[in-house]
Amino acid sequence: MIQVPLAGKVVFVDWHSVLSRDPFWMSIRESATHPLKAQLEANLAEVFKSKANEWMKGLLSSEEIIKSMDIELDGRFREDFLTRRLYVDCAKMRVNAELFEALRKIKSHVLVVLATDNMDCFLQTFDRARAKRRRPTPQSETLADWAIILDDIICSSEVAALKAEDPQRFFGPWLAKHGFTFADAALIDDRADNCAAFAEQGGKAVQYKMGIGDVHDVLHALTIWMESGTGTPTAGMDWATNLPRTS
Repeated sequence: MIQVPLAGKVVFVDWHSVLSRDPFWMSIRESATHPLKAQLEANLAEVFKSKANEWMKGLLSSEEIIKSMDIELDGRFREDFLTRRLYVDCAKMRVNAELFEALRKIKSHVLVVLATDNMDCFLQTFDRARAKRRRPTPQSETLADWAIILDDIICSSEVAALKAEDPQRFFGPWLAKHGFTFADAALIDDRADNCAAFAEQGGKAVQYKMGIGDVHDVLHALTIWMESGTGTPTAGMDWATNLPRTS
């Protein structure tokens, strides 16, 4: 059972374009010479055009997606090569270490939960990484290193809903289980539709995109949100970074 901090609040944080920008099968897709790159890129483009929502909502499994791509493997590759490589590459996804470090520092104040429209392969990789309880070091830069920092995960492939499409179905059961409402929750997300849907339910939405937005701005917005709900000052310092405020 997750121990809820005294502040009684939760920060949900998105994955793609917020905590990481790496794609599935990155070791193949980022290689200039991999023999499967052209096939994979072409077939994935079709998958994301026609089947992405079904995959993210758990209506299709990763195995079914791989089978539907019908990629020809020559004698150099075992039949399960693409499945194995998918999971290995998920664990090696490079992360936004600056934002992860900030999230680690705020965990004494709030719960921090990954909230992602994502696939079964990602959820399973995340769960395995957290189970290993590996602690990140200054050199850590992958999902496998940083997963332990997060308190929990909500994944669309498990709840069968997308954030913008049905925020009540996506977030509602988790919030109710832990004694929260949307008024106790904030969401960090890069997509305007996700932020709007969350805000319409009474939550605090902070739009941020990795590589474009400023982590300090995100933390400042969360600081104001926290204090407005509790009336408790934070000693004139940004509670995530220990930097003087610039308001």
